[in-house]
Amino acid sequence: MSGAGSSLTIAQQAEMVDALTMRCKMRDGRAAQETIISLTPEQAGELAALADRLRRIAPFENQIRRMVAQG
Repeated sequence: MSGAGSSLTIAQQAEMVDALTMRCKMRDGRAAQETIISLTPEQAGELAALADRLRRIAPFENQIRRMVAQG
Protein backbone atom coordinates (compact mmCIF):
# COMPACT_ATOMS: atom_id res chain seq x y z
CA MET A 1 0.00 0.00 0.00
CA SER A 2 1.18 3.48 -0.64
CA GLY A 3 1.17 6.02 2.14
CA ALA A 4 -1.57 7.98 0.41
CA GLY A 5 -4.34 5.39 0.19
CA SER A 6 -4.46 2.85 2.98
CA SER A 7 -7.41 0.51 3.03
CA LEU A 8 -6.89 -0.69 6.60
CA THR A 9 -9.73 -0.18 9.05
CA ILE A 10 -9.06 1.52 12.36
CA ALA A 11 -9.08 -1.89 14.07
CA GLN A 12 -6.60 -3.26 11.52
CA GLN A 13 -4.36 -0.24 12.03
CA ALA A 14 -4.40 -0.86 15.78
CA GLU A 15 -3.46 -4.51 15.23
CA MET A 16 -0.62 -3.52 12.90
CA VAL A 17 0.80 -1.05 15.44
CA ASP A 18 0.41 -3.65 18.20
CA ALA A 19 2.22 -6.29 16.14
CA LEU A 20 5.05 -3.85 15.45
CA THR A 21 5.40 -2.90 19.12
CA MET A 22 5.51 -6.58 20.09
CA ARG A 23 8.77 -6.71 18.13
CA CYS A 24 10.13 -4.09 20.54
CA LYS A 25 9.65 -6.12 23.70
CA MET A 26 11.85 -8.57 25.53
CA ARG A 27 10.64 -12.13 26.11
CA ASP A 28 9.55 -11.19 29.64
CA GLY A 29 7.38 -8.36 28.26
CA ARG A 30 9.66 -5.46 29.20
CA ALA A 31 10.33 -2.84 26.56
CA ALA A 32 13.70 -3.25 24.90
CA GLN A 33 16.24 -0.49 25.49
CA GLU A 34 16.72 -0.18 21.74
CA THR A 35 15.14 -2.02 18.85
CA ILE A 36 15.87 -2.34 15.19
CA ILE A 37 12.97 -3.77 13.24
CA SER A 38 12.54 -4.48 9.58
CA LEU A 39 9.38 -3.40 7.83
CA THR A 40 7.96 -4.57 4.56
CA PRO A 41 7.26 -1.87 2.00
CA GLU A 42 3.55 -2.42 2.71
CA GLN A 43 4.03 -1.90 6.47
CA ALA A 44 6.08 1.25 5.87
CA GLY A 45 3.34 2.57 3.58
CA GLU A 46 0.63 1.78 6.11
CA LEU A 47 2.57 3.57 8.86
CA ALA A 48 3.03 6.59 6.61
CA ALA A 49 -0.71 6.59 5.83
CA LEU A 50 -1.53 6.31 9.53
CA ALA A 51 0.76 9.26 10.33
CA ASP A 52 -0.92 11.31 7.58
CA ARG A 53 -4.40 10.52 8.94
CA LEU A 54 -3.36 11.38 12.49
CA ARG A 55 -1.95 14.72 11.32
CA ARG A 56 -5.22 15.50 9.50
CA ILE A 57 -7.41 14.74 12.53
CA ALA A 58 -5.07 16.30 15.12
CA PRO A 59 -6.75 19.74 14.95
CA PHE A 60 -10.04 18.04 15.91
CA GLU A 61 -8.71 16.00 18.84
CA ASN A 62 -10.77 17.74 21.51
CA GLN A 63 -14.00 17.33 19.56
CA ILE A 64 -13.24 13.66 18.88
CA ARG A 65 -12.53 13.03 22.56
CA ARG A 66 -15.85 14.66 23.50
CA MET A 67 -17.74 12.57 20.94
CA VAL A 68 -16.13 9.35 22.15
CA ALA A 69 -16.83 10.22 25.81
CA GLN A 70 -20.49 10.82 24.97
CA GLY A 71 -20.73 7.41 23.35
